[in-house]
Amino acid sequence: MFNSKKDGLTKLIVGGLHGREGKITEPILKKLITGEKPTNGNLIVIPALCKNRRYISTLNKSYYETKEGKKLLSLIQKYKPEIYVELHCYRKSAYQLLTDPERKLKRGVPPLVEISDGVLIGSISPHLFSMFNFKLAVVVELPCKNPNVDWVVLDLLNAIKSSKSAEEILGCWKIKYPYQIEKAISLLHKWFGGGLSD
Repeated sequence: MFNSKKDGLTKLIVGGLHGREGKITEPILKKLITGEKPTNGNLIVIPALCKNRRYISTLNKSYYETKEGKKLLSLIQKYKPEIYVELHCYRKSAYQLLTDPERKLKRGVPPLVEISDGVLIGSISPHLFSMFNFKLAVVVELPCKNPNVDWVVLDLLNAIKSSKSAEEILGCWKIKYPYQIEKAISLLHKWFGGGLSD
């Protein structure tokens, strides 16, 4: 946990929430930790909630009854973040499922939007939305077998470090990825009335 000793948002970034994806998210989030420190607020980074556990989708309510799911809820309850980010990785075969235009009907969440080089952004689980009130809450997905895209992930996450508001974070993202971020916001407002911005 990094406390800048200055007022600001509390930001929680969690990687490796299920299965073996923690092996992929941990090195990326460790780079984030060793980089420039935040200049305001608090930043909590969990590089890998787990590294080798049975895979249960975070979209399933039963996930939050598992050991790692309970740990995640405990972290959110403890730190009460305004900004919340999950970092996942996906198999190549899952790309179509994650970006499927019919994903809202099939899985209860809108499709993810590709930012660059297979890195996707989208909504967190509706189960978390029903329990917590975040100012900004997103999932970032990267291909499990393409670690060379970590620069895209770090680009997105570094914008969060010292931003003073959800709007400032979105503004930073829009500068580099205007179409993609606008599309993601539009999808979330259409189905949830929020998520990427309140």
